[in-house]
Amino acid sequence: MATSPSTQRAQSTPSPQAKFLALLRRDILKLDLADLDFGIYRILNYRRTHVLAFLADTLPSRINAWTHALAQASGGELASTEADNCYYHLHTFFARYWDDGDFIPRARRGGSAAYAVPYNGQDTHFHWATKGSHYVKSGELFARYAYKDGAQDIRFTLAQAELEKDNAKGSAKHFFPLRFAVVDGGFDLQWQWRAATDQEIKRYKNKSASRPKDEGQDDIAPDTDGDDTATEGATLQERVLNDWLTGNAYAQAKRPAGLNPVALASHARRFVRKNTSDFFVHPQLGEFLRGELDVYLKHEFVQVWDAPDAELPRIRAKFNLVRQIALDLIAFLNQIETFQATLFEKRKFVLQADYLVQCSWLAREAGAEGKKLLAEATASAGQAAEWAEWVGQKPSAKTTRKSKTPGGKKLLASYPHLPLHTKHFSADFKARVLACFDDIEAALGGELLHSDNYAALRTLDPAYRERVKCIYIDPPYNTGKDGFLYKDGYTHSTWQTMLDSRIRTSHGLLGQTGVFLASIDETERVGLTFICDLHFGIEGRVGNLVWKGATDNNPTRIAVEHEYVVCYSKSRPDKDDQWSIENSATKDLMLATYASICGQTNIAEKRVTLFEAFTDANREQLGDLYRYRRLDAHGPYAARRNMENPGKPGYKHDVFHPTTKRACAKPYWGWRFPEKTMQEFLETDRLIFGEDETKIPELKVYLKEVRFPLRSVIQMDARKGSNDLDRLFGSRDIFKNPKPTELLERVLPFTADKDAAILDFFAGSATTGHAVINLNREDGGARKFLLVEQGEYFDAVTLPRIAKVMTSPLWKDGIPKDGVQHDAGDDPEHWSRRTLPLVRVLRLERYEDSLNALELDVNQPLAQQNRAQAAIDLVAHDEQAQLLTYWLLDAVDAPRTGAAPSAVCLSTASLNTPFDYQLTLHEPTGERLANVDMLETARLLLGLVPKKQRDMVDAQGQRHQLMEAVLASDLARGTVAPKPVLLWLRTVDDERNDAAAHAEHDWLVSTVQTHFNRPIADYGTVFHNRSAFWPQGQQGVSLDALLAERMMERAR
Repeated sequence: MATSPSTQRAQSTPSPQAKFLALLRRDILKLDLADLDFGIYRILNYRRTHVLAFLADTLPSRINAWTHALAQASGGELASTEADNCYYHLHTFFARYWDDGDFIPRARRGGSAAYAVPYNGQDTHFHWATKGSHYVKSGELFARYAYKDGAQDIRFTLAQAELEKDNAKGSAKHFFPLRFAVVDGGFDLQWQWRAATDQEIKRYKNKSASRPKDEGQDDIAPDTDGDDTATEGATLQERVLNDWLTGNAYAQAKRPAGLNPVALASHARRFVRKNTSDFFVHPQLGEFLRGELDVYLKHEFVQVWDAPDAELPRIRAKFNLVRQIALDLIAFLNQIETFQATLFEKRKFVLQADYLVQCSWLAREAGAEGKKLLAEATASAGQAAEWAEWVGQKPSAKTTRKSKTPGGKKLLASYPHLPLHTKHFSADFKARVLACFDDIEAALGGELLHSDNYAALRTLDPAYRERVKCIYIDPPYNTGKDGFLYKDGYTHSTWQTMLDSRIRTSHGLLGQTGVFLASIDETERVGLTFICDLHFGIEGRVGNLVWKGATDNNPTRIAVEHEYVVCYSKSRPDKDDQWSIENSATKDLMLATYASICGQTNIAEKRVTLFEAFTDANREQLGDLYRYRRLDAHGPYAARRNMENPGKPGYKHDVFHPTTKRACAKPYWGWRFPEKTMQEFLETDRLIFGEDETKIPELKVYLKEVRFPLRSVIQMDARKGSNDLDRLFGSRDIFKNPKPTELLERVLPFTADKDAAILDFFAGSATTGHAVINLNREDGGARKFLLVEQGEYFDAVTLPRIAKVMTSPLWKDGIPKDGVQHDAGDDPEHWSRRTLPLVRVLRLERYEDSLNALELDVNQPLAQQNRAQAAIDLVAHDEQAQLLTYWLLDAVDAPRTGAAPSAVCLSTASLNTPFDYQLTLHEPTGERLANVDMLETARLLLGLVPKKQRDMVDAQGQRHQLMEAVLASDLARGTVAPKPVLLWLRTVDDERNDAAAHAEHDWLVSTVQTHFNRPIADYGTVFHNRSAFWPQGQQGVSLDALLAERMMERAR
C-alpha cells in the first residue's frame, strides 16, 4: 500500500532532537566539516571528538534521565513528548539568534513581538543589528589564497569588480569561479564576487528558505516541496561551486597540466567558506544570551499561571533542566566567542620592521659611516632594482634582452634623494643606519603599517595614546562596488560594526584638541554621523564639508556630484582659530610684493602708487583680497565698515571726531568694541574717520592679520586623485578612486599644526602621507603621518608612493620630472632639506595569524576526563559540563589559568632568546615560521618614543639591543624635558653565575656611557628581559610579565 505524500513528509521530518543537534553540530560548530582547518575551526577540531561525544552521549543522557523518571511516574505515556518538547525549545531559542554563520544579538520579547533595543532614556539612540560585535573580515578581505600542487603554486585571487548586471537581483553576493591565468611561478584561479543573475538564480535554485523578512518572527522550517536541481548543495553558493567543479566549465578551462582536481575542489570550498562565513565575533555573547534565556523561559517556555498545582513540580523540573542545559551551552559558545575576541583584540607582534632612509641625509649628516652605508646600498642588486622601479627605469617585457636595470650608483647619482630600503639588507646594516641618528623621533617623517586597521590601532595605542592631532580616513563607501565584504542581509549593519570599533579605538589616540575627519558619500553618511555621535558626542560635531568633485550629465534622478568630509572634534578648543589659517598663496604674494616695493623706495607715496598698480593689474587673481589694496606705514589694509555689535545691543560710549571734536554717529546696535579697545585703536591709528562726525568710523584690518576660515563647500575635480597617480606611476588605474592630494593639503592645515601627528587607518594609495610631506616642504613643518593599510597594494602603491615623493616633488609618467633641482647646496629651505629623512615600515601579525599560530596540546586537560556517564541527575549541575569549558581560555589567559602561555600570547619563557622569537603559522601550504621583531614589539607595548638605538655584541659574543627613549605618556601630558628610559634586550642564560651577571651589568654601564653619553643613573627606568643584576640603589624592571599583560589587555 503506497504512502501519501503527506505521510512521507511526516516520516522524513527530522525530530526536535535531530534538529537541535544538527543546529549545534552542523551549523554553529560545523563539526561535520572536518576539512575546515582554518581559524577557529582548526582549534575546534582539536576537541572535535570530545564535543561530538557530549552532543551524542552526555546531552541526551541528561534529558533521557529526566524523561525516564517522568515515565515511571506517568506510565511512560509522556516521556517522548516531554523530551521532544525540551529539544524543541532548545532549538527554538538558539536558532533565533543564529543567522547563517554568525550570532546576531537581537533582543526579543516574545515569539511574535518586535525586537527590543537596549535604551537608557537618552535624548536619541542609534542601534543596528550587529552593534557591539567585532567585524573580523577586514584582515583577510579577499586575501590572496595559495597552495602548492606539486612544484607549482595555485593561487586564488579576486578579479576586478565589475558593474552589476542589470538582471542581478538583491544584495546577496556569491563567489563565481571565472578563469585560470598564468602568473609567475604558477597559476591564478580568478573569482568574481557578485550578485547572481536571474538566469543563475533559476539554474541554481535553492530549496532551503532564506532568513524571514518579518523581523518579528522566528525562522520558519523550509518547505521541502518544489523542483529540485541537478546540482547538489545546500546553498546557492555551494551549487555554484559544485556545478563549476563537476561541469563543462572546469573541463574546458585552460587549467595547468597535472592539476590535482581533488585538491583543487578541497581548496576552492575552503576559500569560499573562509570568505562567506564568520563575519563577527561577539565579546558579550554570554551576557546577552543569558539575559535572553531568562526572558524566553518566562514568556514562552512555560506559563506557570495556567498550570494546575499538581503540575508545578514537573514544570519546575523541566524548566530547571532546559535552563541548565542552555546555560551550559551558552557558557561553551561564549567561551568560543570570548576566545576569538581575546585574540582579535590582542595587540599584535611586529613581524618585520624596516626603514626608508633618505640617501642624501646619510651623505650629508652621517659622515664617513653614512658614505660607507651608501656604498653598500648602491652595490645591492635588490636595492638597485627597487630604485629603478621607483623612478621608472625598470626594463619592461617589451624592451630588448640587452636592456638591464641601471646600477645603484648611477641611479643615486641621478636622484640623490632616493630612500634606501633596509629590507634589502642585514639586521646589522639596519642597526648601523639607525645608529647614525641622534634623535630618531625628530628625524621620523612617518610610519607605514601593513596590518588590519583594528589590529594596528590596538597595537599603536600605548605609543600614540592622546598624541595624534588629526585623524583622516577614507573608508569604503559600501556602495557594493568597492570590495567591502558584508554579511548577506546585513549590508549596513556589517559596515557600521566595522567602522564603529575602529573609530572607538582611534578615539583614544586623539589628543584632547584632536580632530577626526572622514570622507563619505550619501550611502553611509547618516550611519557614520551617528557612530561619530556615539564616540565624540553630538557636541563634538564641527560640521560637514561638501566636496563637489564630479559632474553628472546623465542622471537617472538627482545629479549627485558631491561627497562629504564629516568633521568632529574630541573637545571644543579654547580658541576658534583652530579652524582658520593665516597663510594663503594670494596673501603671501601680496605681502611679498609689498616687501619688494619697500625695498625699492622709502617714499610712502611711491609705495602706494606701486602697490595700487600691482593690485589693479592682478585684480582677478587677487579675488577677495583685492580690497586690501590700501597702504600705510604698517602695510596693506582694508577698511572694516561693520563696527556694529552683531545681533544684540552693544557699547554706547562716544567716539569723537579728531577734527570737529564732536561725537561720531553710532551704529544702530551700538559699538562691538568696549571703550578701552576703541581708545587703543585711536592711539594706534587703526580708525578711519569721515570728513565729519556724521559718518560712522571704520576699522583698519591689516592683511598680515587676516586669517582664512575653512569653507564648507570645496570645488575640486575628483579626477585629480587619479592624475596624481598617473604622474607618479604612469597609470591612472593602479588604484581606484584615490582622493586628490590637493584636497588633503587644503584641509589638513586647519586641523594639524606644524609638529602634528596625522593618522589615516584606511591609507589606500597613501594620499594622506603625500599631502603631509608636501605641507612640510611648504612651511618647514615636522608633521608625521601614520598610515595603516592591509591590502596587497601596500607594496605596489602605498609604500612606493611615499618613496617616490621622498625622491622628488614633481613627476611625469612615472619618472621624476626634468628640471627638478636635486642639488640642495646650502639652502635650508630646499625641498629635500624640508623632507624628514626617516620612515618606519612595520608589518604586524594578523588575526588569522594569531589563530593559526595558537599552540594547543590535544591531550590536556582532557586526558583525565572520563567518557560521559549514561545518566546524570536531573537538576544538579553536570560535572561533565567541564567538557564544554575545557581549554580555550587557558590558551589565551595563561596568567589567570596557570596554563603555559602560547607563543602567540607572548611566552615569557621564550624571552631568554628574544632575537629568536618565532610564531609557527599553520597555513594551506603547511607550517611556516614567522620571525618576530621583539624590540619593536616591546617598544609599542611599553609605549616608548625612541631617541637612539644600538645593536651590538659583547666580549662573550652575546647580542644586545639598546634603545634610549622617552615615555609616550610623558609627551602626551606635555611634560617638559621628560626623563629618558632605557630598553635593553639580550640573550640571557638564567643559570649564569653571579660573576657573569655582574660583568653583564658593568658592560651595560660602560656601553651606555660610551654610546648614549649619559650615566645609567640618568634613566628613570631600565626595562630588560628576564632577570638582571642591579647593585643596591639601582633598579631595573623586568619587562617579561608587563609585555604579556599589555599584549593580552582587553579592549576598553
